[in-house]
Amino acid sequence: MWQLPEGSDFKHILGISFLAGIGFTMSIFFQIFPLTSQFFINDANLDVLVSSLLAGLIDFIILRDVRRSKKRL
Repeated sequence: MWQLPEGSDFKHILGISFLAGIGFTMSIFFQIFPLTSQFFINDANLDVLVSSLLAGLIDFIILRDVRRSKKRL
């Protein structure tokens, strides 16, 4: 059976997965290189910015909650 490392729970795993989401959005950034239309380039840049900020914000909220719950113990 698979076990989490000592002192961690699934909120840690969830937080790290959203942190990885920031890196995943860079794949969208690399899609702009073959594009020729300025509209699509701007759209891809906006997608990268919004998705990175959203993933970072969700990650911050999750890991902040984990930290607060550890302080209560």
